[in-house]
Formats: sequence, structure tokens, C-alpha cells
Amino acid sequence: MKIPGQISTEIYTRRGHMGDENVWEVDRIAAAELLAVLKGAPQEEWGALAARAFSRTRVQSYEWAARRVHHSVVKILETEAAEIFQRKEEGWVDGYRHAEECLMAKSPIELLDVITPRPRSKGQVLRSFLRAAKR
Repeated sequence: MKIPGQISTEIYTRRGHMGDENVWEVDRIAAAELLAVLKGAPQEEWGALAARAFSRTRVQSYEWAARRVHHSVVKILETEAAEIFQRKEEGWVDGYRHAEECLMAKSPIELLDVITPRPRSKGQVLRSFLRAAKR
């Protein structure tokens, strides 16, 4: 599955070779990108370049994980709601729906609550205004 503007989720899998079972494909790609950046740069810039590369990879990994958890939580809530709404009283159901609405009003990245270096697009700004207006 390809997430727009992000690296595909297939690289977040373990494809270990003999002795490196904990190295994921995303790790290999990040290492290759880092080596490519460092190759043409003066040695005194390597620290700053490596830090930026690690930061970018960390943020991409956080965002991927947030999207995955958000999707899983929404799926679980939908499944559970169908099964338990019939057995619960109306006040409980209203609270459950409200919690579900609160979760759905937030993007996975907002739930992550990590400051990212990327500027927000006009669409992201407008969506945040709409969410705030709904509250």
C-alpha cells in the first residue's frame, strides 16, 4: 500500500538476510539514501547531513506507525460497535459514539502529537479549520 507522499508500507517488513533478521527494508533504504548524500559531501558536513537524514526517516516511521494504528483502532471500534450496541443502554452508546467521533476528527498525525518539520499544505490547514469549527 502506497501512502501519498510517503514511502510504501511494503518496506516496513522484515526481509532479513543471514545474521540481520532485525534489519527491515526501510532500514536498508534509509542507509542507501544516507550513503548517497554523504558520498558527494565534504566530511565536515557529514554530521549535519546524517542528523537530517535520521530525522526525516524517524518522522516518516512515526507517521507510518500513526496511520497504521489509527486504521486499526477505527476498524476495531466499528467491529465492536456493531456487536455491543444492541446490549448497552443509550447513554453508554452516546458516549461511545462521541469517543469515536473525537478519534475520527483527528488525523493520525495529529494523534501522534509530534512536531514535524514539514509545512502543512493548504488542504491540511483547511481541514483543521473545518474540524475546529465542528467542535
